[in-house]
Amino acid sequence: MKKIIALFVVLLFTVLMTSISGCVVGTDDGALENSIVWIGTPPAESGVIEKKIIQQVIPYTGTEYENITISASQENDKLRLHVSGMSANTMYPDLYDFTYNCDNNELTRVSYLLEAIPESVRGEAIGIAMHNEQIRDVLSTGMDGNSIPSVKRILPETTKKFYEPKTLFSVTWKDSSLSALVDVDTGLVVDVWSGN
Repeated sequence: MKKIIALFVVLLFTVLMTSISGCVVGTDDGALENSIVWIGTPPAESGVIEKKIIQQVIPYTGTEYENITISASQENDKLRLHVSGMSANTMYPDLYDFTYNCDNNELTRVSYLLEAIPESVRGEAIGIAMHNEQIRDVLSTGMDGNSIPSVKRILPETTKKFYEPKTLFSVTWKDSSLSALVDVDTGLVVDVWSGN
């Protein structure tokens, strides 16, 4: 009887660990499709749109979206889609805007604001920015750099315009009109913008 109980416990543990690891890795698109919520009435093409959105929303490496919220509005002959992706281990959501052309089933990402970044990465990006001489000089001139800066993830298709096609982070002090483009892989500030 003890062998049967021990075998059952091992089997239960194995099943539990397998299901947990599947959630952490997040490789099953089917599971993500079940966590999509539409605000208001979903359009007739919602199934097709959801599959296309899942292919275009990109959570930060090592995180996954626990849920995705979509709202839609008609804009001329297209649907305007506002998408929010939430991760359990981040404080802020990732936001995307898309247009969907119903005639040719084409989804186009129009803009994004990606703040679903783990706190350790957020802190690392801020630290790299603060070690930059130009940033220190601007913040030390009496401008209000005491506020906590915002950190946003910038996708490779955007960063290739300024640097190279890789994920970078924008660290911005709104009170100072100061922003640094940070490469956490190399520990470098790629560029600095200041309103002064």
